[in-house]
Amino acid sequence: MTSLPRAAILHPELRGGAGSEATALWLAQALAGVCRVTLVSMGQVDLPKLDGIYGTSLSSGGAQTVAIPFPRGLARRFDALRSCRLGRWAREKAGGFDVMISTYNIMEFGKPGIQFIADFSFDDGLRRELHPSVRGIRSALYRKSPLRTLYLELGRRLAGQSRSGWRVNLTLANSRWTRDILDRRFGVKAGVLYPPVRADFEPASWGQRENGFVVMARMAPEKQVERTIAILDEVRRAGHDIHLHVLGREDHRDYTAKIRGLCRDRGGWARFEGLAVGERKKAFLAGHRYGLSACRNEAFGIGVAEMAAAGCVAWVPRGGGQVEIVGNEDLVYESGEDAARKICRVLEDGERQAALSRHLRARADSFGCGRFVEEARRIVSGFLNGGARP
Repeated sequence: MTSLPRAAILHPELRGGAGSEATALWLAQALAGVCRVTLVSMGQVDLPKLDGIYGTSLSSGGAQTVAIPFPRGLARRFDALRSCRLGRWAREKAGGFDVMISTYNIMEFGKPGIQFIADFSFDDGLRRELHPSVRGIRSALYRKSPLRTLYLELGRRLAGQSRSGWRVNLTLANSRWTRDILDRRFGVKAGVLYPPVRADFEPASWGQRENGFVVMARMAPEKQVERTIAILDEVRRAGHDIHLHVLGREDHRDYTAKIRGLCRDRGGWARFEGLAVGERKKAFLAGHRYGLSACRNEAFGIGVAEMAAAGCVAWVPRGGGQVEIVGNEDLVYESGEDAARKICRVLEDGERQAALSRHLRARADSFGCGRFVEEARRIVSGFLNGGARP
């Protein structure tokens, strides 16, 4: 009997609550049964917990796991150093696998592999250009300087990664927007594979939904959650009695405290809910009418796609893959004032609300988990059989 090919799927960390982790878990789900899958990450990998968050069933034997310990003292800081052992593992163990796959950005394996581009955090200059939102004391840690250049170079060398070895990989972008930047900035031709989005919602009828907004984002400065609160301040000043629930994993302590404070200051109409997963998240999305994002240049925006799948009418800023999700100019804004104006226009038109909800639910079909599984299997099978491009 011919043995199944061996596939290693590498992701920096699998804690649950981040959109990029869905790609790693559902890729493992897609390959289970057609490959011997090993899921590799820094820190502990709790498959039952992750199955509950992302809807997979890997804990029943679909994948083996390798949990690489974080360097001492770096479990929540110094990103360029904390995952260096993952890069080293990839190069040292690549010979034991038929295909090596990074589900979070570029990685050099010492041989051609597959890499999913989730954002542009791997290029410091491009990261600053796309997300110039870090302010205050933390900005000193991210500002271009000889010390930061030295720090990033140290991280790369400790990980055993060269500057260009990742270019031999098959590259998959999470949106057309990401694909186009890879082409313009790096000369890399990538295929597009949208991340897997769960669509197993049972949304209430439009009339039964609460007249409120949901914001879903990791609590990190680049997500600009404070802008969503400011936009809805304007909507309320225009006379609309709406409320807000802020959902998200608390990645940055200071930023989380800031958003908590802004919600408290709103006298009850804005509530910070923290991380919401599983049925609790479904209840928020299926039971509310509207969603809002403020992260400019979001490479995809899985939270927005989940809102669309639940039938929420969601607005997004110009730029990034989330514009591809909503697919309607009425839902894309240029500024905070433009967002408030477009939101008010829809809030004053009941027929338009219902039509946009139907439009978004239909678009969400393009991002479903079943579609991802089918495409991922085809791409990996093609790679294993000598194909070069998706």
